[in-house]
Amino acid sequence: MTSLWIVVVLLLLATLLCLIPPLLRRALPVALAADENLRAFYRAQREQLQRDLRAGSVSPEAALRAEEELQRELLQDLAARQPRVGLVGGQRAGLAAACLLTVLIPVAAVLLYGKLGNPRAVADMTHTRTAPAHANIAGNGVGNGASNGADNGAATDAAGPASDGADMAVAINALAQRLRASPDDADGWYTLARSYETLGRYTDAVAAYRQVLRLVPGQPVVLADLADALLSANQGKPDTDAIAAVAQALVADPDQPKALALAGMIALRRGDAAEALVHWERLQTLLPADSEAARQIQSNIAQARAMSAGAPAAKPGSGMGASISNTNGAADGVSSKDAPPPAGPSPARISGTASIADALRGQVQPGDTVFILARPVAGSRMPLAITQWRVSDLPRAFVLDDSNAMSPQAKLSGASRVQVEIRISRSGKAAAQPGDLSGVLSDVDIRARDLELVADTVVR
Repeated sequence: MTSLWIVVVLLLLATLLCLIPPLLRRALPVALAADENLRAFYRAQREQLQRDLRAGSVSPEAALRAEEELQRELLQDLAARQPRVGLVGGQRAGLAAACLLTVLIPVAAVLLYGKLGNPRAVADMTHTRTAPAHANIAGNGVGNGASNGADNGAATDAAGPASDGADMAVAINALAQRLRASPDDADGWYTLARSYETLGRYTDAVAAYRQVLRLVPGQPVVLADLADALLSANQGKPDTDAIAAVAQALVADPDQPKALALAGMIALRRGDAAEALVHWERLQTLLPADSEAARQIQSNIAQARAMSAGAPAAKPGSGMGASISNTNGAADGVSSKDAPPPAGPSPARISGTASIADALRGQVQPGDTVFILARPVAGSRMPLAITQWRVSDLPRAFVLDDSNAMSPQAKLSGASRVQVEIRISRSGKAAAQPGDLSGVLSDVDIRARDLELVADTVVR
């Protein structure tokens, strides 16, 4: 950033050096040369008069009168020209123009840049140059988003040069000040949040991500990034806010890479290796088979399978928790020293198998959206837990617990009996539409296991 302003100042100085000196330069003494020519003309006339006097063509009295007349005419002609007044006036005008340009050109350049330029580009450029892989995840789908998501967070410990770090801090502070004055810039808040993460300011990053979600609610990439920042701020320990953010991200986009990685890590920390496998196996299908991320997720899958079989957990060398989920603490969520031993079912955990009735399978497409959710038996209809798949995933085992909550204030553990539903939607919307398929299990205990949830009804 400093080098940019140095270049700007040098360009302004070069411009002023081209414009100012000609205005301050003295005018050529053209008027003085003209005066000298006038005097020479009168001298020539006087000499001619003297020759006439010597030749006797004129009398001495007439010659004297003629010479006096010549001197008077010379003085009148010189006074009429007044060359010095014109010269001083021109110098003053040039000096005034030089002073005016010296002030106006820099001011106009700054105003024009503020109007047509992009002041935030300095922060973005510095951020792009110094930010590690953790700040580069896009997560915009299966292709580029999946690969970027899989590589997120691997290198946040890499530090740039001290001068670059100082420039970046200045740029970030400038961006933060601009956003306080213009708080409705979602792109600006997102850039600020990612920049804060790069500096390790995770609490500030959380606040910035919340501003993004205030302006553009429900964005799965931002929700996953928010969960990542929450985990990093909490030394990798999942809290209700992080769990809810992951669940909401997966509801919005079941294939969001970072959300899948975090969901698996959270499940493994809870001792639920089966659910961790569900998320990580889905993530594995989104990654290029020969990528480093795919090899890392395979290592974590092997660990989860070992835990599911009752074997002690082996520490994954560079597991997916270190390359996707976060950069400071969340990676430890899958390490053997921090992972809790296999435990029994959580106090609120519903599991079973979801499928489609054979008679209705022909009415759906592989890409149709599948919602599995649990609602209170009475009262509010807001889901207490929800997960989202594709028809191509069915039949499949499912798990609903507090990690699938949409809100920290409405969780499965807050109820005693629930209604478990499956809905298959062509539109991808959670609200039921005519033509959707559905199935309901009424009055289910929040610790129920081995349920058979079948989509066997057409919504009318």
